[in-house]
Amino acid sequence: MTRAGSPETGAPAPQDERTARDGQGVSRRRVLTSTLTAAALAAASTYTASDAVARRPRKHSPTYRVSPRPELQTTRRDSRVVWRGHPAERLACLTFDDGPDPRWTPMVLDLLARHDARATFFALGSHVVAHPDVARATVAAGHEIASHGWDHKDMTILEPEPLLDDVRRTHEAIVEHTGATPRLVRPPWGRIDSPGLWAASEHGYDVALWSHHLPTDGAAAKVDRDIETASPGMIVLCHDGRGTPAEPLFVEVERLVATLTADGYRFVPVSEMLAAPEAH
Repeated sequence: MTRAGSPETGAPAPQDERTARDGQGVSRRRVLTSTLTAAALAAASTYTASDAVARRPRKHSPTYRVSPRPELQTTRRDSRVVWRGHPAERLACLTFDDGPDPRWTPMVLDLLARHDARATFFALGSHVVAHPDVARATVAAGHEIASHGWDHKDMTILEPEPLLDDVRRTHEAIVEHTGATPRLVRPPWGRIDSPGLWAASEHGYDVALWSHHLPTDGAAAKVDRDIETASPGMIVLCHDGRGTPAEPLFVEVERLVATLTADGYRFVPVSEMLAAPEAH
């Protein structure tokens, strides 16, 4: 008697049929899995490549954001960029951006007067026109008034001619309403490039940035840090206009002034500090 699936009959046994079918199923699944995996990897690599292209910085032309050339001028043209000075005396500079403001600027003037301190106010041209009495009071109190541009535009996105007009309008507004001639400019957010330096040099300005910052948020801790790191020639950024100021900020400003004054520092305008004899 022969059994089904024996060599004698050549017919597959039921168990062999199941094994064959299972093997074919495994093979099909393997092929399908491999195909799907390959497709997913291809899609991922395609996405990654296209995403990388999209994120790649655009290549600018060699003449992108270059300044106009003073080809027809024969006098010296330059503009220093200053983060801090190096005076022989213990001089420090407080600077206030974004004014004049009828609420905050008088408060600043009062606290400075209490400590016989003088500062530099980087004014917006539009605010000088809107509040000329506050701008005049700033100059009358012995403080320096300087340019912060017309209405707080980013100077690195303005084309050269509109940028020059922005600085020119601010300069003229300050001169007209205060009688003072600005000698410094501070670009909004401290952002400046070649056209901005060109516009500054057109007015004989140096560019004043800062070495220390005194923001509204966390002002107490920041004053602690500014006192700890104080040194002659420091330039401290603060604000007396737009949305930044708050009364607690000026409590801390006064603490900074009082502490450093007691330590032998004298607060002067930036231009005065830069003109002082330097330490060796």
